[in-house]
Amino acid sequence: MINPMMRTFREKRTRDLRAPDVIGELFMLLMVVVIGVGAGTGSALVVALGTTAFVISAGGTLWSKLSLAEVAYDAEPSDTHAFEGDEIEIVMTLENRKPLPIPWVQIIEFLPTGVTPLSDENVKRRAYAGGSEIVETTSLAGYERIRFRHHVRAHHRGHYSIGPTELRSGDLFGLFGTVRRDSRSEHGITVYPRIVPLEGWELPAAKPMGDILARNMLLDDPSRPRSVRDYRPGDPLKRIDWKLSAKRDELTVRTYDQSVSNDVVVMLESRTVDYAWHGYKYDVLEAAVTGAASIAVRCADLGYRVALVANGVRPTRGVMSVVPAGDGPHHIRTILEALAFVQPLSFTALDALAMDRGAQAISSGSSIIMVAGFLTEPVVAYLHHELREGHRVSIAWVGREEPPQVTGIPVVDARETFKIDEDAEDLMMSIVDEQIEMNARMNLPTREYDHV
Repeated sequence: MINPMMRTFREKRTRDLRAPDVIGELFMLLMVVVIGVGAGTGSALVVALGTTAFVISAGGTLWSKLSLAEVAYDAEPSDTHAFEGDEIEIVMTLENRKPLPIPWVQIIEFLPTGVTPLSDENVKRRAYAGGSEIVETTSLAGYERIRFRHHVRAHHRGHYSIGPTELRSGDLFGLFGTVRRDSRSEHGITVYPRIVPLEGWELPAAKPMGDILARNMLLDDPSRPRSVRDYRPGDPLKRIDWKLSAKRDELTVRTYDQSVSNDVVVMLESRTVDYAWHGYKYDVLEAAVTGAASIAVRCADLGYRVALVANGVRPTRGVMSVVPAGDGPHHIRTILEALAFVQPLSFTALDALAMDRGAQAISSGSSIIMVAGFLTEPVVAYLHHELREGHRVSIAWVGREEPPQVTGIPVVDARETFKIDEDAEDLMMSIVDEQIEMNARMNLPTREYDHV
């Protein structure tokens, strides 16, 4: 379904683009009438003038139709991945691959809200479309190539496709115009979440940031069977080898070699309110994403294998809401990319996601760090279940309210550590205000945002 705001914008732009064609067609029709009148009155001068004007109009029509033929255009960013605050150069390349020169051609390149041009030169703000437009006008000789360079700043996490693009051209006098619209470019920019340095910062109990993380916690590794022995009181029933016990006619228990857990699972709760129709808390969500990204990077720096379980990840090719434990720069990039796609609306509860797919990421004895600004009873029940299973569990709280008390699970007040930058929040709110103002001018409905 097309947003009414965008429909109004498209209809207006379509009318503007058709105007030169309509004027040109009316002009040609008028010249035909002039030629007819001149022929009927026997005026050779009128016929000559009408014929000359008609030929010029016909030539202009043909020229405008051919002007964008064999014209190639591309807008390519210097980097496809960046962090918040990074500067990126976008190179716009326009090439005429035919001998016919083009007297004028205009490029209108759309940039989404997440990336902002650093210069106002040749840039038009499009609040109603949620971004900006870079406008460049030039002429092209036959087989000529021209490049325009613009610098933008990535100011909010997410994935942003460049485009759509609009190319306009026409005849020398502007009587006839032609337009070519290209869909979004195959080039895009993924902006990673902000990373907060966590030197010396650690969570109690699980202590994923310090030297006493569960490196020294010895666990029986089921993948490393060692031997069997007679049953002893207190042995877990799940260790009993029932087939061997039946053969021996006495209870027999399997034993395993002990291993060391070196995994940290970062869990992210993307929900910030009870119900989706209540909107969402922008500052809480961004603080949670920042916290999850910062903790993941810190644990990787300390040499731990890191896994991710996050709801609210927008389903996109190659982006996962559950990332198994791993290490290395490529693995951390995978986690950061998943966090870049986190949205405020999640159709899957975190506890349901963890129970359904958590086994891919949560290995025996791993430490679980949950980053949240909103807690539900099912999620707390799931954390208690993992606690009973032998995992070390802790919560980094980023909500607006005071940290909750959770029995048996340490809760760390991380609001000051991961709070979003005021400039970033002001920029987000200024964009929202521009959209509200433009919607009011166009008598369009406005979405409500929860903001303090």
